[in-house]
Order: sequence, then structure tokens, then C-alpha cells
Amino acid sequence: MRGLADRRVLITGAAGGIGAAIARRLSEEGAIVALTDLTEPELGINAGYAGKADICSSADLARLVGEVNAAMGGIDAVVAVAGIQASGPTHELPEETFRKVLDVNVLGTFLTTQAVIPQMLEQGSGTILTFGSTAAVCGAPELASYAAAKGAILQYTRSIAVEYAARGIRANCICPGGTMTPLLRQLNAERSAPDHFAAKHPIGRYAEPDEIAAAAAFLISDDASFVLGSAMMVDGGFSAS
Repeated sequence: MRGLADRRVLITGAAGGIGAAIARRLSEEGAIVALTDLTEPELGINAGYAGKADICSSADLARLVGEVNAAMGGIDAVVAVAGIQASGPTHELPEETFRKVLDVNVLGTFLTTQAVIPQMLEQGSGTILTFGSTAAVCGAPELASYAAAKGAILQYTRSIAVEYAARGIRANCICPGGTMTPLLRQLNAERSAPDHFAAKHPIGRYAEPDEIAAAAAFLISDDASFVLGSAMMVDGGFSAS
């Protein structure tokens, strides 16, 4: 894809799942990737930087951005993948769980993007990619905290997209459907009842992380130069059904 070669991209949540798949895809496209997670990512790729960081801490993110800048000479794009999920009946959901899901997903996305926007403004260009979900636009029973968080991320992304578009920054939100990450594989292995969620995707299956990574690579590339403020549904038709 056009414009990915030598593009310096910071990816949160890069230790596994979708974040790791994006890191590998961008590296294959010639991008210089900086990888971070709660534990230092070890993906076996030639990364420009790898280290751990807490996305809920503005001080830790400031340190991270400083280290990435020192290692790579700047940041051209940020991919805010890191997030958590909680499920269960809404009337039984503990307050602290609801707060934690919002903190990691919403506050974490805000602080991550806020940490890089100033230098993007200074250089007059930048790309921001956040992560929503089908739960951001569709009803999600027993996922109240996750749906609230992902809906907030989508609206936050739309807001900064229109705020900074004229100053050279593109912001988009990718909304995956069910994706066969290690976590989902574990949940399926522990499932006592049949899995009906995959069948709710008209394509009849879950996504593979590489399929989400391909969409992410497009949104970061120059091929998506006129795409901003979008909620790109990569969901096998789930949100359309």
C-alpha cells in the first residue's frame, strides 16, 4: 500500500491478538513499528522500539512517547488497539468493573492519542487509528460496559477527526466483528454451551486477526488519504444484518 514504507507507527496492545497482527502486517509493508503493551511485546519482528507502558497513565505514556521518539526519530501514526472486555448481566455488573472497562478503553485511547497529537500538529501530519467494535453501533446484551466504552471511542474519534482534519491529521475508527484471537479461542474452549455468535456473522465465521490488520494497514496508508472520521466495519456483515 502507498506510503507505508518507513512510516513510523506506534501500536498499543501489541503483545498479541489484533495488535500483534497489525504490527506484523505494517512491518511487512516496510513501516517502522514501535510496540507497547503491559508486558514488553516479543513478536520476532524487526521493531524500531519495544517496551511496556500503562495506557491509563499520562506520565507513563509521556515516557513512552519520549523513548519512541528517541529510538525512531518521530511518530507518524498511532494505532490504539489496547483494551479490555467484561461480560455478564448488567444488573449484576460491579461498579469497579464498569469503571475499569471505561478507564482502559476510553481513557486509555484518549491519553494515547493526546500524547502524540502535539507532535503531529507540529509536523503538520499524522494518522490516528482507534478501535471500536460492532458493540459500538449494535446492541450487545451483557456487554454494557464494553459497548459503552466502544461507542465512546467511536464518537471521540469522530470528534478529533473533524477537529484536526484541516491541520493534517486523519483519525478513523475500525470496528471489528468477532475475531479469533487467543482470548476468543480460550473462551470457546471453556464454553459449556454452543457458540451461536459466529453464526450471527452473515459470512458464517469469525475474522482472523490478519484480516483486521489488512483493514488497519489500509486506513494508515496514503491510499486512505480521503478517509477520516469513519467507522470502518470489518465484521463479516454482522452490523448489516
